Amino acid sequence: MSDPHSTPARGSQALTRSHRPEELIYRSIYAPVDVAEMLGSAESRALIRRLPVTHLFYGLQSLEEKQIVQLLAHVSEAQWQGVLDLDLWKKDRVDGTRFLFWQRHIGAVQGAIARKLARAAGPELWELVFKRLLRVRRRDDPDSDSGQLPGESFLETPDGGYFILLPKHPEANRILRGLVLKLYELDPESVRVWLEESLSRTSIELEEEAYRSRRSRLEDKGFQDYFDAIEVYAPRAAADELPEKDWEIRSDISTLPAMLPRTTQGRYLLFQAFERTEPGGASVLLEELFFVCNKILSADRISPADPSHVKSGIRKALCGINLGLDCWSQGNLGLAAEGIQRYYLQSFFQIGYGQLLELRERANGRMRQPESGSLDEAAIEGFRRHYPMRTVLSSDRRIRRRFFRSRRDFYKASRILARLES
Repeated sequence: MSDPHSTPARGSQALTRSHRPEELIYRSIYAPVDVAEMLGSAESRALIRRLPVTHLFYGLQSLEEKQIVQLLAHVSEAQWQGVLDLDLWKKDRVDGTRFLFWQRHIGAVQGAIARKLARAAGPELWELVFKRLLRVRRRDDPDSDSGQLPGESFLETPDGGYFILLPKHPEANRILRGLVLKLYELDPESVRVWLEESLSRTSIELEEEAYRSRRSRLEDKGFQDYFDAIEVYAPRAAADELPEKDWEIRSDISTLPAMLPRTTQGRYLLFQAFERTEPGGASVLLEELFFVCNKILSADRISPADPSHVKSGIRKALCGINLGLDCWSQGNLGLAAEGIQRYYLQSFFQIGYGQLLELRERANGRMRQPESGSLDEAAIEGFRRHYPMRTVLSSDRRIRRRFFRSRRDFYKASRILARLES
């Protein structure tokens, strides 16, 4: 699982990609540490337990199998629980395959480490996975058919209390067989409880309980629930009175750099305004940006486990905030710098979104039909999207979609609409 962004740039295209704003923010906020490098010395390994869950999770994405096994001895139970919280859920459902991917390591590590990994999952997840992936039968149940059918793979638990029908998929079969036996070795009483609960409760009930527990934990790490995060799309007008900040830095969530790299300053009013903040203020603003990005990820149902989609969500947040700030300040850098210190970054994203909704409303109004296959036709289609996008012609003459990020983009779109409106 190598990370292309961790290797030397290959030509100007790779260099450009590594300096994209979303890549720089991702490296500053989500993945600022090299976990593989930390594993290389005793001194740095001792610091792994102090890493925020987000930094650990995105840092281990590029680790090889041997490095992951080595890492397990140095993470805490709470950190591993956080890794599972971030990786296992697709919208509001648990991905059983990903659960097995991470918990397969239980069979490869020493007892104390294995117990830590097992406890980190929590009883709700074990019960849910047993419910979904296994068919459990009590041995003393007279109504239970314990006979093995052709082609089926059964496991009798070490205490003789249960017959377990394992999945037909060879890899899942192998992992689950090893997990059940290892768990019985570590904590047989808990495994019996999990098996009984999987028999007596429904999948929906178990998943809802696990989701509620995960939701409260992720909120403490800066990731909001969908129904709380959707407020980021409540549009505002540039002339609206904005709520003033009452923001406290959450040092338990992340440790952030003091300022952004200079490579982005000339392109975004937002980053230029960051440079005007008081010493130390950029760290607070970056942490606030982390929360806005995560709201967009949650509202758009983007899994935190997909770095490429996370980076797309970051870019959407940056462009939306920059658009709203540019419209609100009319491009005045001094006013923009004052605004981001006084008002929430989310409010500027909402202003930008409000501007885009105006474009969409105009694009859905009466206008003459653009020529089929033309750039104008593609532009109108972009304006009509659920989240309006601008359309550009790339250097290879292909039509591309981009997020709006400035008043200039907005005015160009307005001119296209004015030309076609009747």
